[in-house]
Amino acid sequence: MPDTDQLRSLIRLFGDESPKVQQAVFNKLLSYGPTLPELLRELEPPIKLETQQALLAALEEFRRGSSFPESVQTSPLFRPGQLVKHRRYGYRGAVVDYDLECKAGEDWYQSNNTQPDKMQPWYHVLVHNSASTTYAAQTSLMPDESTDPILHPWVDYFFESFSVGCYLRNDNPWPKEDS
Repeated sequence: MPDTDQLRSLIRLFGDESPKVQQAVFNKLLSYGPTLPELLRELEPPIKLETQQALLAALEEFRRGSSFPESVQTSPLFRPGQLVKHRRYGYRGAVVDYDLECKAGEDWYQSNNTQPDKMQPWYHVLVHNSASTTYAAQTSLMPDESTDPILHPWVDYFFESFSVGCYLRNDNPWPKEDS
């Protein structure tokens, strides 16, 4: 019987920025062989179908010889209303909106301590227990396993309701920067 805790850990590391971690995760996932899709479907609590499909597609690209698959970096893994957690800083938050690539100015990007790849989805996130928002790269975020709502003064502005660990996004737009 495969170790489901280890499989969950590998899934959490799926979008890690480090090429060494990426390669180790993909090599370990390949070791599950043809049973991996079934194991992903049977995990409890379940892994979102979208995440399963992205992981399997990326794994196939890796198996064919790509380094880290482009599709992992360009396909949004998180949707507005989803709860996320920052991999490095540990804060929880709710996704309000996303860009398919970094839209921040060069000065802001250069001042960012980690400078993740710009050519991946970037998310506008309301940070729990604060009035702060962040603009975080996809590789810096992971799903938040908590189903508790976040406390932020803008929750009622951007979301209609909260149910089963996810917010329902309304039509209020995220403020866009003037070019």
